[in-house]
Amino acid sequence: MGMEKGKGKRKGGGRVLIVDDDPLVRGVLSDIFYNVGGYKTDVAADGFDGIEKIKNNEYDIVFADMAMPRLNGMDFLREIKKINPSMPVVITTGIPSIDMAVNAIKEGAQDFITKPFRIDTVISIADRITGEKKLLNKLAVKDDYEASVGELKAELFKKLQEIGILQSISTELDGLCDNKEIFERIVAMASKLFMVKEASFGAIENGHLKIKGSIGTMVKDISIANSIFENVIKKKTFCLASLGEVNPHNGTLLTSPFLSVPLTMNNEVFGILNLSNKADGTAFTDDEIRFALTFAEKAAMRIENNALYEVFYTNLMNTLKSLVISIEARDPYTKHHSERVSLYSLQIADVINLGAEDKDAIKFGGYLHDIGKIGVRDTVLVKPGMLTPEETTEIRLHPVIGYNILEPLRFFPNEMDIIRHHHERFDGSGYPDGLACDKIPLIARIAAVADTYDAMTSSRPYRNAMCHDAAIKELKRCSSSQLEDEIVLAFLQTPAGKGGARLSLERTTH
Repeated sequence: MGMEKGKGKRKGGGRVLIVDDDPLVRGVLSDIFYNVGGYKTDVAADGFDGIEKIKNNEYDIVFADMAMPRLNGMDFLREIKKINPSMPVVITTGIPSIDMAVNAIKEGAQDFITKPFRIDTVISIADRITGEKKLLNKLAVKDDYEASVGELKAELFKKLQEIGILQSISTELDGLCDNKEIFERIVAMASKLFMVKEASFGAIENGHLKIKGSIGTMVKDISIANSIFENVIKKKTFCLASLGEVNPHNGTLLTSPFLSVPLTMNNEVFGILNLSNKADGTAFTDDEIRFALTFAEKAAMRIENNALYEVFYTNLMNTLKSLVISIEARDPYTKHHSERVSLYSLQIADVINLGAEDKDAIKFGGYLHDIGKIGVRDTVLVKPGMLTPEETTEIRLHPVIGYNILEPLRFFPNEMDIIRHHHERFDGSGYPDGLACDKIPLIARIAAVADTYDAMTSSRPYRNAMCHDAAIKELKRCSSSQLEDEIVLAFLQTPAGKGGARLSLERTTH
């Protein structure tokens, strides 16, 4: 049995039922609603207990956990709608997903929030829902009908605008990968959204707010001590400085309100968005502050996802590079071959003016082009004599093996073109797919020339390395048959193609 708490500190609060099998969560939510929101609260330990309370009591809103024993949140929601279709229900969860949120809304949930809870988010949702309920009740009064309908339409239009804006924000930020660009875009978007003349975003570093992007104010590091930023970090929520207080951007006295909003990661403030000097000279409204908090939350998620992606991507690349090193360690005659192929390919890309995306694929794809040799036996890989037909078939599997290693990762679609097709021949007689001419991806055609040159200028157990001039002569002979003549001509214009001496390891390491 749950104990109902009293009237609370604010006037106008409604009555809330909290349904959660975790007593700590029930206690925290109950305290938030009572002490901050001024709501009467009641609690239930599971879905069945909650259903009984709803049958015997009246509530303005229900907050229910998704994962509960005996009756989960979705089933609980369905049962409530059978009893009272108009009962507002907010679903809470510690393991959120888009599908879960969509399904909850489809089943009639009023909103969907994730744990751990932000106090301002919980109260804002409750206030909005109870406010809408009060507004709807006015429709029963004939004299207020037209005014209420007009107010509802205005509120609905505002919500639709916010949804559209937030969707645009998500789409725009999700398309960015470079942190510097993200920081600058956050400031530019915030300046337009909230119509302010001054906006900045800073990261917290060594007791200072290091400004990463700004509009209408100086770019400099700002001490956090004894400033509005200190309160933002301590309270982990927004702070609003009033007229006459010190403007942390320039040290002068404020002539308009100054809003600082935190960006958090793992419940710790890592950055602060600052907005001030509204174009229309007005103060920040409650709706604008709430919207600024939502905007900051979305921006923080983009930055956090980007940081996680960078860590994962770096670790993945290091793992793959370690595989290449282990392959080359098995065959000392090909040591640093992959580095040189990558470098020669990039030099060709410079000559023919390839774009940055292709160069990135060449840089890493060239390095990984022989990764499939991890699946070739040592007796074949380092055999001192000529290969048998069976051994030749095995060695020719390495492009497909390499492709299959990377294909499940889905991170390197362009790089995989090099890995799979660097042994295709321009006349169609290569392997593994027998592609010809422009059916072979351009970056693979480039890698083929670089790979062929380095192979000829590397010593093998069964032959000595060719000199540069002999290798160039052979490249020219193979033009238009094994290799594309235009790529060969481009190679001849590169430092490697002109050098006459094979690049040393020190010059190829980068």
